[in-house]
Amino acid sequence: MIRLPKRSRRFGIGKEIGGALYLHRDYEQLLGEPLSRAKERLPAGFEYTIVKYSFRTGNVTFVASPDFDSNPEPTVGDRWIIPPEAAARFRAELPDPYIYHHKWLMVADDYERFDVEQSKERSRLWLVLPDVDKSRIGRKSYWEQVVVQTLPPAILTHI
Repeated sequence: MIRLPKRSRRFGIGKEIGGALYLHRDYEQLLGEPLSRAKERLPAGFEYTIVKYSFRTGNVTFVASPDFDSNPEPTVGDRWIIPPEAAARFRAELPDPYIYHHKWLMVADDYERFDVEQSKERSRLWLVLPDVDKSRIGRKSYWEQVVVQTLPPAILTHI
């Protein structure tokens, strides 16, 4: 049986990768003061879904991901990067956007806007696929053209 990645040990929820923590905004309060300071500088009206916190730099990034609850691998959309001491920077969604994998890590098991157990199952299925270039799976084009084509059809629409 394939081992799934684990949620953040520091926070109990969240995806830790590359020295950063990714959380759904429903759980952002776990970040405490760094989040509070960054939110004061976030432009009014910016709708975000994901909060990324860099342990190394202290940057807080607010990421729009409007398909988070509906897409098995949601899109990394527009984002605001808020460094602790420098000016905020806006980054627009890329033409070939990045996507999030293992979105269930960013929420608790009782999250109700998608089926967390089905999302975990999808992770199990694609993690065992042979010949997947893991250096390229973060781009939506590669994911859809190469990886999704090899997943069992039943899993494509139920998560």
